[in-house]
Amino acid sequence: MKNIKRILSLVLLMTLTLSVLTLSACSTGEVNYKVTVKDAAGNPYTTGVIVQFIKNGEQVAMQTVDENGVAAKKLEGGKYGIALKFADDELECYYDEGLQVTAKDNEIDVTVAYKITSEPEVIFAGGEQFDAYTINDGSYYTELSGKHRNYFLFVPTKAGNYEFSVANNEDTQIGYYGSTHFVQETSAAEVVDNKFTVSVTADMIGTGQGGTSVLVIGVDLLKGDEGSCILAVNRTGDPEKTLADEPWTVYEKTVELSPYSLQNGAKIKEFDLTAPTSKYNLVLNETDGFYHLDSKDGPLVLVRLAEDCQYIACFKTMLDRSGVVKYFFDENDDFIKKESYSECLLEYIDNADEKAGVYPLTEDLKYIIQQRGEYAQWWDFESSNFRFQDMDGNNMEEINTEIAWLLMCCYIE
Repeated sequence: MKNIKRILSLVLLMTLTLSVLTLSACSTGEVNYKVTVKDAAGNPYTTGVIVQFIKNGEQVAMQTVDENGVAAKKLEGGKYGIALKFADDELECYYDEGLQVTAKDNEIDVTVAYKITSEPEVIFAGGEQFDAYTINDGSYYTELSGKHRNYFLFVPTKAGNYEFSVANNEDTQIGYYGSTHFVQETSAAEVVDNKFTVSVTADMIGTGQGGTSVLVIGVDLLKGDEGSCILAVNRTGDPEKTLADEPWTVYEKTVELSPYSLQNGAKIKEFDLTAPTSKYNLVLNETDGFYHLDSKDGPLVLVRLAEDCQYIACFKTMLDRSGVVKYFFDENDDFIKKESYSECLLEYIDNADEKAGVYPLTEDLKYIIQQRGEYAQWWDFESSNFRFQDMDGNNMEEINTEIAWLLMCCYIE
């Protein structure tokens, strides 16, 4: 009798177990699936991306990502392949097409990168010619060669601190190799964990016809002849403020200008800058606004604006090369202002004698020569910018620094 009861109990237990198993097999329930689309720097990718859930080769559901790059969907529990569709059909993007979600692993991140489709530019490094591909902010999927360094040109459009890194390939080494004008052999930035940061300041962003600094990025494939990686460029914040970000104070002329013509037959004489200070007495004639020697009616003093002098290039030559400016600091070396004389000088040059390239010395021109010369250290004997040298290139120690600012001046004899 006891055996019969034991057998009946076992049969009942097996029946209940089979019922539970059958119920579990027939109904897995719904699962909340979550797909987060990012770039290689970990930023949400939100530019018109649709996440497709694939089962048995067919799409069973789809969801557009939100502002956080997330596509959430409640589906019957199971295994789904993940595919991405981009609203902009012209974008060529890369992502791992073998990704999937399951009822157990129902959340997944997908990294998206642009495929580089631009034509390469030619750069020269170490005497050799290489192709270099232009990149901007974002993530870029690229094929790599293990036979040489792979070069990329970053052209910034906004000042900031930029982090450069390589993802999805541990057999790579990234570096910063300077500019297209001088491609260095070793990285100019410290690379840690295959990342480095470069600060792009406002003066590195050009306008109009150019002037923007181009950063040369290199990626070395350490193993094999071929490979690939995702190169990420991520703006991490504003750059540290520099003097280049400070506004310019533009020096304005203090007198009205009119075209100047040197009298026919006038002889121009140079100043003797080794003479004692007392030899030349410059007097401002308030009527004509010009400086004269010894008296207000004495010989007229001129400035070489468009013809180089014996010691230094004229102002026109300087302006053609860059600009004429000065930075001002206090006794503690704290910045006060920066002043630009280029605009004023252009007005004077436009009114200078067409042949001799001179204009009479005014308060404006005296001030500009003295300010620029002091800032550029033209008459500082200890400076590498000291302007006075003999035919052999040796510094002329006998120059009188009190009148050395007359290096750009002459007078009518």
